[in-house]
Amino acid sequence: MAISAKKRKIILMVSVGVLVAGGVAALAARSGHSEMAADAPATLEFQASQLATPVSRRLAYDLELPGTVQALSQAVVRSKLSAVLKQIDVREGDSVAAGQIVAEFDTAALRAQLAERQAGLASAKANLEQAQRTREANAQLVQRNFITQNAFDTADATFQAQAANVEAARAQLAQTQLQLDDAVVRAPIGGLVARRYVQSGEKVGMDSQLLSIVNLSHLEVQAQAAVSDVARVAPGTTADVQIEGLAGLHFKGRVDRINPSADPGSRSIDLYVSFPNEHNVVRTGMFANVKLHLAADRETPTLPLAAIQSDAGQPVVWTINDGHLTRHVVTVGRRDQQAQLAEVLGGLDPGAQVLASRFDNLKDGAAARVLAGDVPAGTAVANAQGRPAATKAVSQ
Repeated sequence: MAISAKKRKIILMVSVGVLVAGGVAALAARSGHSEMAADAPATLEFQASQLATPVSRRLAYDLELPGTVQALSQAVVRSKLSAVLKQIDVREGDSVAAGQIVAEFDTAALRAQLAERQAGLASAKANLEQAQRTREANAQLVQRNFITQNAFDTADATFQAQAANVEAARAQLAQTQLQLDDAVVRAPIGGLVARRYVQSGEKVGMDSQLLSIVNLSHLEVQAQAAVSDVARVAPGTTADVQIEGLAGLHFKGRVDRINPSADPGSRSIDLYVSFPNEHNVVRTGMFANVKLHLAADRETPTLPLAAIQSDAGQPVVWTINDGHLTRHVVTVGRRDQQAQLAEVLGGLDPGAQVLASRFDNLKDGAAARVLAGDVPAGTAVANAQGRPAATKAVSQ
């Protein structure tokens, strides 16, 4: 029996709907399979050269200490007499040489005293000569029994007294001459005038300060070190000196002396690090930072500095263990910047495989493995120069 045109149309529409529904279901199944494949965890792959194992070494390290610059050679020039200062020829900042005349006192009173004491010495000598002649004459008379022994003894005592007077007058004259010499003030050392305390025309008392002279050619830093660090420092230890305010300038020095006692307040011990100061760039009183280069006293596990990262203020390293990444918080000791190594004092097993370079976006527990030999073609490997490249899932 023939099918009418209306029925054929209905059958055609139903068939098309079935085909469309089947296609949509197939596309949905294919899309779901792709999403599952995309969500599958990827395995990070690293080359053996990108890992390190802790190695025990004697690690050199730097000890940084604060301190203050002071002069090795400095002097305060004081007055050796009480007199009027006639003139003072130098001011702050002036350069002086050792032995150079820097000040003079008025010597009018001293010259008058010198003339008086010269005359006193001459008189004492004349009296001594007279007493000597009397003594010699009495010595002959006592031998002839013309005078008694007591008379001779009296003449001899007079002679001895006059001899003592001559020595006293000579000493007084020498003292006045010394005062005249001290009236001319000379610089005891060469250097720069740091301070002038008096002015010309002032009446200066005995032992008053006149000038302060500092030699800047060789300076030292008085640095404070903890008691635990001093045991590793010895005279002759090399040091780098950096002065606050003089960025970019570094000075090579050495430890000259170590104070034998600790400061009662801070319990620190003073170290004295000397260094040459060419062109007088550094001045006394400046703050300095001393870096001492010390050798380790023991062997400790070490890792490259690049392997140690900072996470929330804590030093951490990443290891590959049983096919997974593991994050470890470690205790870091001394750091040797020159060798690019650091001590690892705790938080890590001795034979751990540690990522020796910095990698971003690492997750604790992520799948990871170490490649043996060459990298397989088509497999992306973590980039040791910075961040890991896109990784490809590896079938197990």
